[in-house]
Amino acid sequence: MGNQNDTTVSGLDIGPEELKEKQRSDTTLKKYWDLVSKPESKGKSQFVVKKDILYRKYTSIQGDTKIQLVVPTEMRERVVSVAHDTLLAGH
Repeated sequence: MGNQNDTTVSGLDIGPEELKEKQRSDTTLKKYWDLVSKPESKGKSQFVVKKDILYRKYTSIQGDTKIQLVVPTEMRERVVSVAHDTLLAGH
């Protein structure tokens, strides 16, 4: 058994350290890193950092909160492919 730093994202073969690096080096994400300190507002997205990883947090007007991983540009096609293959696996 490995420690948390050895953990990979299933199907993507990427660990948290590599994900952090890819997020930080993706220039298209700079505006979201800059929004991290912006106050939360219901019905609007907020960007938060947990363990040095960027997430989008959305709280609906009804109070439902969703937290989504911000995927670096170079990984988006792989993420969609993995999600698509997983969803179709049961068909």
